[in-house]
Amino acid sequence: MGCLLSRCGSTYGGGYGEVPRTGSIITTNASAPLYDRWSEMMTRLQLWVEILEINDNGIYSAVEVQERNDIKTGGIYQLRQGLSRRILVRVLPVGAGGNIACKSIGSISIGNVHTQTRHQPALDSYQNEDLLKLRCAWSEALESVQSRIGEQLHSLTEKEMLTESEEEERGKLLEEWIRLLRERDAVLLPKENSGVPGARDTRPVPQGMESRIPTLFADVNDQLRQNPKHRIVIGERSNVSGQDPNQMIKLTTYYPPQVKHDQHRVCAISAWDSSTHETESLNCLTEPEQRVYLTLQVGVDVSLPYGMELEVVLRKRVCVRVYKKKSLRDSMRGFMQDIPKRCGVMYEIVTGIPAFSNFYHENLNKKNVDSDKRL
Repeated sequence: MGCLLSRCGSTYGGGYGEVPRTGSIITTNASAPLYDRWSEMMTRLQLWVEILEINDNGIYSAVEVQERNDIKTGGIYQLRQGLSRRILVRVLPVGAGGNIACKSIGSISIGNVHTQTRHQPALDSYQNEDLLKLRCAWSEALESVQSRIGEQLHSLTEKEMLTESEEEERGKLLEEWIRLLRERDAVLLPKENSGVPGARDTRPVPQGMESRIPTLFADVNDQLRQNPKHRIVIGERSNVSGQDPNQMIKLTTYYPPQVKHDQHRVCAISAWDSSTHETESLNCLTEPEQRVYLTLQVGVDVSLPYGMELEVVLRKRVCVRVYKKKSLRDSMRGFMQDIPKRCGVMYEIVTGIPAFSNFYHENLNKKNVDSDKRL
């Protein structure tokens, strides 16, 4: 198992999906451009999965992944009927590490066996529930700011004569109003590769990686204000389509010593007895027209700036094929190099809503000071 453990600490990250800049999850520079402000609230995590089977030499090694055009999970894991298996998962931030440091993998669960034909719509790990929550929170925050700007504009328009400073203030308020409308549209309808949550990423995808990037969202500041002692879990209820939490089986997890002290990328291994799911889809041979899917759920303990610790729950849909004996063609493939043996998914973790412009905050503070003086 030495060769397996030596691979656990390797970096699978790269340019794909890399966020241009990162910073504190608590505050953002309100004067920075919109895309930079969002990047300060975001980190992208890659989740890679290998399924291991014991070979003729008594060593657990990764099974082959067969790539197919009709599969969106990254490929089909080729499982030999009746063999003992393990699952290896790796999690790592993309790029320079972002604002999240991975500490350990706390749990691994698998379940929700689903069988369908290859003619039915292919499944993947994407869910947009968190993205909709994020966009709703962003819209509400913008509407609140726009409402206050509207009140100030209304107050100015009621005056018969405006001073030079008031004219200048009204012009700035109108510019701010228009800018906020553009920022709202930039988030609700993001441009490709813009760095805004939910924007389509058209850059090349690594082999075995899903093309769509799910978003996980939690307003950390808001949750800390409501309950400072509560442990924050991002993605706790962000299930993939059709996932039933009651059908998930928690696996026993252990950690390779080679990555125990790596604060940026972590991996863990779990023993997996597929017979515990009590389904013919995993116990019997897979028909050529069948597609067998499972959902893998991984709980990752991470640390954020200022010593905050929380858990991020990632999910990966996997597709498997159970076979009894390799065909001559499959056996010949075993001598080929660069055979895929892993599948992955990229997650976009958003830990809050970025700040608005400094102009608005300065203007609001000035109004508050003036009100205090009048009192």
